[in-house]
Amino acid sequence: MAEDNDDLVQKIEGDGITWIEIAGVGNEDEASLLRGFLEAEGITSQIENVKSHVTPANLGKMGDIRVYVAQEDEARALELLRQRQTEYDNLDDDAETLVTDDGPAEVDTNDVQTEP
Repeated sequence: MAEDNDDLVQKIEGDGITWIEIAGVGNEDEASLLRGFLEAEGITSQIENVKSHVTPANLGKMGDIRVYVAQEDEARALELLRQRQTEYDNLDDDAETLVTDDGPAEVDTNDVQTEP
């Protein structure tokens, strides 16, 4: 997530919008999940993939996939991500728990479909 120190926060200006980096993640799937979560909350986001596909590569922060929101959405987006992380941290996690964006879900093991 973006640091509180403005010197470390990535800002990109374009199309009349100032984009602020709110998260740096390690893979495209996680970036897509964050983007979908934010957009479900009405916050437009962008993904910048600066990850190198050269192997072996350990580029640290340079290998992150960055998630950006418009500057006016930054505070709300960060608060939503904090809430999401807090809810995740407070889950009673076990191998039997299915977690959705709405929280833990019940699974009916009698309703399992198998392929023919």
